[in-house]
Amino acid sequence: MKYLELTINAGRDRLEDLEAALLENGFDFMQIDDPMDAVDITEHQDLYKYDYINEDIAQKAAEAEACPGGSVTITLYFTDDEEGQTRLADAQALLSQMPYVSFETEKTGDDSEWLYKWQEHFRPTKVGERIVVKPGWEDYEAAEGELVIEMDPGMAFGSGLHETTSMCIKALEKDLGGSERSYDPSRYPIKVLDVGTGTGILAMAAVLLGADEALGIDIDDEAVRVANENIAKNGLEGRISIRRGNLMDGIDYEPDIIVANLMADLVIMLSPAAAAQLRQGGIYITSGILDIKEDIVKKAIEDAGFDIIEVLADGEWRAITAVRR
Repeated sequence: MKYLELTINAGRDRLEDLEAALLENGFDFMQIDDPMDAVDITEHQDLYKYDYINEDIAQKAAEAEACPGGSVTITLYFTDDEEGQTRLADAQALLSQMPYVSFETEKTGDDSEWLYKWQEHFRPTKVGERIVVKPGWEDYEAAEGELVIEMDPGMAFGSGLHETTSMCIKALEKDLGGSERSYDPSRYPIKVLDVGTGTGILAMAAVLLGADEALGIDIDDEAVRVANENIAKNGLEGRISIRRGNLMDGIDYEPDIIVANLMADLVIMLSPAAAAQLRQGGIYITSGILDIKEDIVKKAIEDAGFDIIEVLADGEWRAITAVRR
């Protein structure tokens, strides 16, 4: 299939603003190329599971350190059909309102080129204390205690490497991984609802960490397809189901944990429905929240009937964990 490729360039200091604007307008699949990532890889080889630092990575790291205020590139992909062209036009209109970016569009050859780009950047990566996310094209032998999720992102958002996703996994580890606030699995089967499931990574992480079952919801047909493929790759079909839906509309499910990696405005909209569905004492994990919106999201969560028990921070992103009163 042919794809349209929209390449966006901006200063590194505007990356989080640009990323947030794209997410808030529904452009939730993107490839981010930041030369500073090479610095992070060289400094944290164990985290990224790199066996060695090759000359290309070392050179990129040196260049990035020499120019820490340099530029970054975000690439969006659209199918070359009427729907994709409409979405591309919407993205171009949005970017035209941002004087700090430049962008250009070209037609890619086929989806194999897009997949190759992922193979260049996506390596086995440890997220949190136990979860390791690895692409299908990489071999990986798990260390003792590690739980491996094999997945290929496809045209859906969420490889586990983004800050908002990794913070959700860290929160799930605390609620399912044997900490003082974890559920006792002997009490009853633990059910997790993953709202805006994307690739299904959070639903899979929840089940591997100890949940008995999970339900993932996403409004995007492609996300539903990709999530089901990833669940099958990991042999979790019997414990995770995926449905197409808008937030929790029409969902009859009483979970113990709701995890929602969305964006601030959607978290605010979701919170009353989350409180209505959760068991008393249930856990509500939310992410995709910029620091400037932390206070209004916390107030909305508390007003819906929750007590906040933890806020995780990674750069300008926040993840909030709350318990239903």
